[in-house]
Amino acid sequence: MEISLEEQKSLLNQFLERWPVEKINQLTLEEYIDVDNYDTFAYWLEHKTRELGSIRGGDASKFGIYKRKQPPKGNRKHISHGELYSWVSRFGNSEEDAFENVKAKLIDIIRLVGADDLEGIDNIDLGDTLKWKVAFLYQNQGTPALLNIFKLESLRQISNKPKATFPEAYRLLMAERGSKNVIEYGFDVYKQHKAMLLLDDDDDVDDEKHYQTSKSSAALNTILYGPPGTGKTYSTISKAIEIIEPKFWATNIKNRAALKQRFDELVKSNRINFVTFHQSFSYEDFVEGIKANTDENGKISYDIEEGIFKQMCDAASSRVVTEESDLSIDVSSRNVWKMSLGNTQGEDAYVYDHCIEHNYIALGYGGTIDFSGADSRKEITKLYRDAGFTIENESYDYNVTSINYFKNHMNVGDLVIVSDGNQKFRAIAEVTSEYYFEENETGHYCQLRKVRWLKVYSPSLPTSELFSKNLSQQTIYSLKPPTLDLTKLQALLTGGEAKGSLAVGSNISGYAVTSISSEVIEFKKPNGSRLPLPMSIINELVDLVKNGKSTTEDIKNKTLFDKVETNLEKYLVNGYSTLLAQLVAYIIDNGLSFGDRVSSDNRVLIIDEINRGNIANIFGELITLIEPSKRAGELDALSVTLPYTKKPFSVPSNLYLLGTMNTADKSLAQVDIALRRRFEFVEMMPDYEVLKSIPKIQGIDISRLAKAINQRIELLFDREHTIGHSFFLPLITEPTIEKLGEIFELQILPLLEEYFFEDWERVGQVLGDHLKDPSNKAEKDHRFIIEKYSTSEIAELMGSEWEPNGVQAFVRNDYALTNPDAYIACYEPR
Repeated sequence: MEISLEEQKSLLNQFLERWPVEKINQLTLEEYIDVDNYDTFAYWLEHKTRELGSIRGGDASKFGIYKRKQPPKGNRKHISHGELYSWVSRFGNSEEDAFENVKAKLIDIIRLVGADDLEGIDNIDLGDTLKWKVAFLYQNQGTPALLNIFKLESLRQISNKPKATFPEAYRLLMAERGSKNVIEYGFDVYKQHKAMLLLDDDDDVDDEKHYQTSKSSAALNTILYGPPGTGKTYSTISKAIEIIEPKFWATNIKNRAALKQRFDELVKSNRINFVTFHQSFSYEDFVEGIKANTDENGKISYDIEEGIFKQMCDAASSRVVTEESDLSIDVSSRNVWKMSLGNTQGEDAYVYDHCIEHNYIALGYGGTIDFSGADSRKEITKLYRDAGFTIENESYDYNVTSINYFKNHMNVGDLVIVSDGNQKFRAIAEVTSEYYFEENETGHYCQLRKVRWLKVYSPSLPTSELFSKNLSQQTIYSLKPPTLDLTKLQALLTGGEAKGSLAVGSNISGYAVTSISSEVIEFKKPNGSRLPLPMSIINELVDLVKNGKSTTEDIKNKTLFDKVETNLEKYLVNGYSTLLAQLVAYIIDNGLSFGDRVSSDNRVLIIDEINRGNIANIFGELITLIEPSKRAGELDALSVTLPYTKKPFSVPSNLYLLGTMNTADKSLAQVDIALRRRFEFVEMMPDYEVLKSIPKIQGIDISRLAKAINQRIELLFDREHTIGHSFFLPLITEPTIEKLGEIFELQILPLLEEYFFEDWERVGQVLGDHLKDPSNKAEKDHRFIIEKYSTSEIAELMGSEWEPNGVQAFVRNDYALTNPDAYIACYEPR
C-alpha cells in the first residue's frame, strides 16, 4: 500500500516519539523483540515503518537476538539457544550478554549517524539491513546522509559502482538529491532502478526463470484446509491465477480487484472451473454418466454426458494442430454455422480428414446432383425429384433444408464450427468460396465450399468451451447467442481482441508482441531477445500525441524532449524511437487489447468442500490417475477405460486440482487416505494481523478478542474448530458495536452452539463468562450466556423440593451483545 509523503513524515515522527534516543539507552530485551507483541522496537523497524523503507526478508536472526515460539529446529552453528531466546553466537554466551551487545551497537549507530560517520557505521558488526535502517530513521532529517535503500547490491546497481561500499554509494546518490525530501527521493531512485532493470535482457531472462520456476513448482493437487472463515475459498482466486498467469499474478498480487476481474474472465473462458462437493455428488456428475438433455429444438434425449472433471481434462489435453497465421477476425459481424463432416463412429469418418487436407467443407446430402443453378427451395426440390428422390413436403424435408442452407444461405466470410458428436467440436473455418459441385467415386459428399481452416483441435474440445448447451444432431444449421457464446469464440480465434487492435501476436516494426499486462508490453526483438516496455511510458506518449502536444514524427526523430516538458526516461524513448513511434500510432489507430492474456496452457479445477463428498465414489478408478507421476506424458503415465463411453482416458499434466476443506466438518485425520497421499495440504489458520486493520470499536480490540476466543476453543475443543478472521472483516467498512453484535448473534454464537452441542456453559467459557463475577451486577450483565431461570423462579415452577440434577437452562444475553465492556472482558478479565 502506497501512502503520501505527508503520511510518511507523520509515520517517521510517530516512530521517533515512540522510540526516542533516551528510550533506546534504557531498552529492555522484552521491549526490543518479543513474540505476538506488536509494539516492540524490532516490530516497528520491520513492519510498522515499512512504508519508510523495507527490511523484510531473511529470518529473525537479522536482529541479533530473537524470541522463539517453540523449541529450535535443527542446528545452525552460528546460532546459540537459551530457554526462550536464540541469538547470533558471536554476540555472547547468554541471552543477556547478547542483547546488551546488540543494544550497545544500536546506540553506537545512532551516535555515529548524528556525526555523519557512515564509515563508522559500516564497521559495526551488525546485519546490514538492521543497522542502515536504524541509521536512516535516526539521522538528521534536515541534512540527511543516506537514503532508504538498505541492500548493498541494489545500491551498487543504482550508483553504477559495482565495488562501492555502503558509504560510497550513499554519498554518490545523495549528491543528486537536490532539495527533494530524502524519503521521497529514495523511493523515486528505487522506482527508476526497477525501470532500468526492465531494459536489461539478462535480468529479463532471470525474471522469466523466476516465473517458470513458479509455474513448475506449483503442486498439481493442493488442498487448502483450516477452520471456517480463514479465507480458503477466498484464496483460491489468487492461487488459480498464480498457476495460470504467474506474471499477471506477480504484477497484481496486492490488487484484489484486478485479480478478481481476471479470475472472472478465466472462468468465462473455461480456464478455471468451480465445483462444490456434497453428499449426493457422484461419479456421474464428476466424470461421466447418462443424463437427460435438451437439444436446439427442445427435443429430450438420454445421452452419455461428460462431467466437469472429464470436460476439463479434455479441454486441457486439446491442442491446436492447425492455426491460420496473422488472424484478425471480428466475430460480431459474421454469420456462424454448425456443421458435421462425417460421422466419427461411422463409415464416413474419413470425410473430416479429407476436408482438412483439401481445405473445403462437404455436405453429404444431395448425392450426385449438381445444385449450382438452384437458388430456392422449389428449385432444389425439383432437382431432387428429377433425380428420383421422394420429397413429400418441400417446406420441411431436411434433404431440401440442408442444401438450401449450404448453397443459398451460407456466404463467403461466414464461420463454420465443425462438430464432433453432440458434446464436442473439432475445427473452426472461414468460408472462402461460393458453392460448387464436384463428383467423386463414392457418389457422396459432392456439395462443396472452399474454406480456410482457422483452428483445428486434437483431441476435440468440449462444447462448454463455446456453447451453453449440447449441439443438435442436424448436419447444418445457423448458430446464434445465447447458445453460441460470441465472446468465447472471439477469444478462441484472436485472443479476445477486436479486429486490428494491438494484442499478443501483433508485429510492430519487426518486434513481436509476446505479452501485454497493465504494467508492461513485452516484445520479442528481431534477434530473439526480449524487450519489456513499461506501460506508463507508452500511455504518456499516447496521451501527448492524442492531445496534440507532440507527434509520432517527434518521437521517431528524437525531438520529443525539445518540444515538451516531460519526466519520461529520455534514454529509453530515444533508444527505441522507431519502435515507439509506430507503436503509439498503431495504438491510437487501432486500440489496445489485453485479449486473453493467458501465458500458459494450465487450467484449474477448484473443488470447494472437497471433504464433504464421498471421494471413493466421486473419483472412482481415476484417483490413481491424478498423481503427478501417472499423468499423461509422464514416465509412469496410466490410462483407464471409462465405464460408459468405453474409451481410454488419462489426466493431463496441465490440469491443476485446487481443493478447500473445512476442518470443522471433518478433521484431516479422517480424510480418505487415498486422497491424502495424492494431495499437498496447505494449512490456513486465523490471521490476527489482518484484524489489526480494524479500528478499535468503543475500545474493543478485535484482533485480541478473536485471539482470546480461539485460544479458549483450542483448550476446550481443538484448533480445527477455531473462528476464522473473515467473520470479522465486515467491521473494516462498518466498525460499529451494532455490526459486531450482529456478527456475534447471527454467526459466531450459532457456530459455538453447534461446536459444543448447545453445552451453554462451555460456550460461555469460550467467551470468558466464567471469569466474570456473578455477584457483581455489572460483571454479571457482561456475560453473553446467562441462566434462564433464577432459583426463586425454579421453585415457583417446580416446587422447592425439585432437584435439577445438574440441568440448567441458559439463554443469550442480548444486553451484552451491544455492550463494549462485555467484549473487552473476553480478553481483559478483571
